[in-house]
Amino acid sequence: MLVTRSWLQQEMPEQAQELHPERVLQIGEGNFLRGFVDWLIHQLNKNGKFKGSVVVATPLALGAAKIQEINDQDGLYTVWLRGMENGKVRDDREIIQSISRAIDPYQQWDQFLQCARNPQIDIVVSNTTEAGLTYLEEGYDHERCNASFPAKLTAYLYERFQAFAGDAQMGLDIVPCELVENNGDILRELVLRHASNWNLSSEFVAWVQESNRFYNTLVDSIVTGFQTSTLDPATHDMTYEDKLGIIREPFHLWVIQGDARLKDKWDFGSLGLNVRYEPDVAPFRLIKVRILNGAHTSLAGLATLSAIETVRETVTHPVLGSFVQHLLHDEVNKALQVQHVELTEAESFAAAVMERFSNPLLRHEIASLQLNALSKVKVRLLPTFMDYIERFATLPKLLTMAIAGQLLYFHLDEDGTSPYAIRDDATSMQLVQQAWALEKQEGLEASVKALLSLEEVWGQDLNTLPSFSEHLVYDIEQIRELGVLKAVENILNH
Repeated sequence: MLVTRSWLQQEMPEQAQELHPERVLQIGEGNFLRGFVDWLIHQLNKNGKFKGSVVVATPLALGAAKIQEINDQDGLYTVWLRGMENGKVRDDREIIQSISRAIDPYQQWDQFLQCARNPQIDIVVSNTTEAGLTYLEEGYDHERCNASFPAKLTAYLYERFQAFAGDAQMGLDIVPCELVENNGDILRELVLRHASNWNLSSEFVAWVQESNRFYNTLVDSIVTGFQTSTLDPATHDMTYEDKLGIIREPFHLWVIQGDARLKDKWDFGSLGLNVRYEPDVAPFRLIKVRILNGAHTSLAGLATLSAIETVRETVTHPVLGSFVQHLLHDEVNKALQVQHVELTEAESFAAAVMERFSNPLLRHEIASLQLNALSKVKVRLLPTFMDYIERFATLPKLLTMAIAGQLLYFHLDEDGTSPYAIRDDATSMQLVQQAWALEKQEGLEASVKALLSLEEVWGQDLNTLPSFSEHLVYDIEQIRELGVLKAVENILNH
């Protein structure tokens, strides 16, 4: 039987919660927000601390199927915490009841705007990945859903501004969870850019700036979906079907840069939850994104090419596991010293990350790490790359190999198709694959130089880095000739 509110009330009445008024709009229907933010809100509701529910909206048209699944289950799903916590194994699950409904703005634009007209919905949360916090030139049409997340949010804010005649008390707390430095500041600037290009009133612009709070944040927890493996809930004692179930490590951290306004609504700390309101999120973000997320993006391309399916399989592999260890110890942690991070602090965090990656109770699919991989290379790897060059005046050889793996991930077969289910920004993908297409006529070196020249993808022309293209060509040739594992083993031994 599919888990729904009526099923829960009948079969587990002691767990059923009342459906609270809608107070949060969440843009993003994926596993992370549901396993992290919505889980946290459920804990508040369970303890009478918030008494508000979440309306979920998809940022992309391809999210329509997931929106239907959420509605089919009345917003309910399981979060299963598995792993070590305070030296003990934690292996427990709970049905999360904080979501009221889900909306597809592409088909239900008016329902999306109705949320803006609801005075009780005064918090917006988002996770549209790094690729979501970008500017897309598009017009404003009150009757039509915009393509990009910042444009949708601008239209949403304008609807609220008009509905409440610019009342300062109707401003929102906007909490982006995208792993982008200064994500709140960037989102505000993108909204203001759309407002300017749409010739919206100066009064609206002032209301956005003065009555709405955009918070810089950092999120950290490894979240996955139920898998058909040894972790399959069917092998346990679940008495219901759950198409949305989530498995998550017990560790969680949310750092929110801001004052008491949001904390007064979301007092997670009173329940012992690891949500911190801090004056500056930057130090937390730097070490987490460079080490944890940097390791994910570094290993994902090479693991995919090696037909390795999970993070745990990768970090426990005799070759790739050694690669990740040396990448962190020899390159990432040492490059962080340019940013005034103590080596002992970086090493301690990296050791904890490797332990989390090795969690035997969590199946973290490599494929999930490759969503919008190109923007992840830009945000998670290139800053470390540049800092390493600044400190040592030479290229980081393991990061170079990691980037070679990511570039090969986007190489198409002879028939013009990919063996992988690539999910990335369409424009960036097209540019990368056009650069790869040069190889047939002009050779690998020409293709690599074309790839590195894509400022639209990387934010800079990477051909300006001395000998980078030559090293990439060599690494790609080694991978093709010897296979990933032997090529990586060779680079580790030299």
